[in-house]
Amino acid sequence: MIFCLATINDWFFQTFPPQSVALTMLIVSIAGAAGLALGSFKIKGISLGIPGVMFTAMATAALLPKQINNNGGGPLLNEPSIIMLRDFGLILFVYAVGVQVGPGFLASLRKRGLPLVSMAAAIVLLGAAICVAFTYLFHINIETAAGLFAGGTTNAPALGSAVEAIKSVDPTLDTAHDFTLPSFAISYPFGLVGVIVAMVFFRILFRVNPQQQADLLEAASRTERPSIHSMNIIIRNPNIDGLQLSQIPGLGHSPGVVVSRVSHKESPAAVEIAGPDSVVHLGDILLAVGTARELDQLRITLGEESPTDLRTLATNITTRQILVTQPAAARTLAELNLRARLGVTVTRISRADLEFTAAPDFRVQFGDRLLVVGEPTALDAAARELGNSLHALNVPRLLPIFLGLLLGVSLGSLPLLPASLTNLPAPIKLGLASGPLIVAIILARTGRIGPIVWFMPHSASALLRELGITLFLIAVGLLAGDAFFKTLSQPIGLYWLALGAIVTLAPLLLVGLFARLFFKTNYLHLCGLLAGSMTSPSLVFTQTMTHSEAPALAFATVYPLTMILRVIVAQLMVLIFR
Repeated sequence: MIFCLATINDWFFQTFPPQSVALTMLIVSIAGAAGLALGSFKIKGISLGIPGVMFTAMATAALLPKQINNNGGGPLLNEPSIIMLRDFGLILFVYAVGVQVGPGFLASLRKRGLPLVSMAAAIVLLGAAICVAFTYLFHINIETAAGLFAGGTTNAPALGSAVEAIKSVDPTLDTAHDFTLPSFAISYPFGLVGVIVAMVFFRILFRVNPQQQADLLEAASRTERPSIHSMNIIIRNPNIDGLQLSQIPGLGHSPGVVVSRVSHKESPAAVEIAGPDSVVHLGDILLAVGTARELDQLRITLGEESPTDLRTLATNITTRQILVTQPAAARTLAELNLRARLGVTVTRISRADLEFTAAPDFRVQFGDRLLVVGEPTALDAAARELGNSLHALNVPRLLPIFLGLLLGVSLGSLPLLPASLTNLPAPIKLGLASGPLIVAIILARTGRIGPIVWFMPHSASALLRELGITLFLIAVGLLAGDAFFKTLSQPIGLYWLALGAIVTLAPLLLVGLFARLFFKTNYLHLCGLLAGSMTSPSLVFTQTMTHSEAPALAFATVYPLTMILRVIVAQLMVLIFR
């Protein structure tokens, strides 16, 4: 038996030599597969998810022999390869997050204002202040405090930023492996659970019914963003007789209502496509699209609602949804001028889960769906011009991804402030986490530059995001695993665990109480705020309480700024207090 095991051992290490890329990738794949399997198990609706790979990677690193003496000695794994995977995974993750939130980032920020963002920033800064206070009160080094700051807030990019800052101070230092990575790994589990603890605490404290909170938000949302309707209006106002549509009050200068079809009194069965230059008379019927309030105002101006629905008349005019997949189509509707050139009228635009009226100054983006009215031949011409290719929408474009990564890494590597101006031991940089994130948000918001479209299909961005964070956490687990278990088996390990719990809970409870008592923040928004400010995957816990999207919207509002702030603060903690 011993001879057989020795033979297998020799064969294995001949096939996968120690420190080889092949052996390292084999171990990475084993840890990843086992971690994802572990993360898929649910207990009362809660699962570890992707963070499970970090724990399996740590266990793998602890179980592996540190040296293979029979094969020349030396470390088993190729550490430079693991570090490369860690940094590359971090870059992919933050870039994909930026692409995802970029298009709606400013709109979400404007809609909900500064209160949510300000409270999220307060949670970040309170956590950093607590960690710095630990260095003075309990005499822990700043490398450990940085790990507690990143782990207690489940923020992997902040860990990457802190490690970068440690290396920039002195490339020969190995304190990241001895202190930062183990303290991150020890405080990370409670960082995941702590957000859920805070959510449950506020639910019990304020006796909240999540479904009632969702109903309140739904009612407020209907008031703030009314749905789009249509109305057939017959003209009775003599002041309108003989005017063009563009001259009618409520149409010419209002972006909220679009008239798509018109039926003239002398030929009621003949329905025409309406345009700004269409002339209308008494008795004509218009089919208008807009919000209920705007349509009612237009009805008062023109005459009365007609019992005849122009959409039901047997005409050659039809409607069609056209998908914008042609980069050249990313212009305003006025610039596209589809009515004058092709004889079709755009009545509505769907973008993600939102629906908009077709205002002339509305800028169409790659991936929008336009509801267009016209004759079949004209609609075919519009579809050819706009693209209307589902294949083009779903095919990822690699050139924009690599250009975005190039710009992001370059921005993150450039010194914002040289060390000579700040009296710090190293220049201040955005780093490999903030640089790609900021660039991705800007590019996704821009839409396209020339022929390059920065749009990324949701499936592609989700793949990059999950692949990136998985590689990062596997690498962190393999690098920190041995030190993690050694530290946890000592009194200092439990000590760090307690400090990490304070870093997690104290800011959440203080800011959460302030949000409910003074800002009267809706509980579901509060849950999204807590998860987003901690950049925590525990947002999925809200799905066990309600199916409302409110927590996710609040999460998306604060997540980008919180991510950037945590990355910068983690770096400054090391540079200033080391």
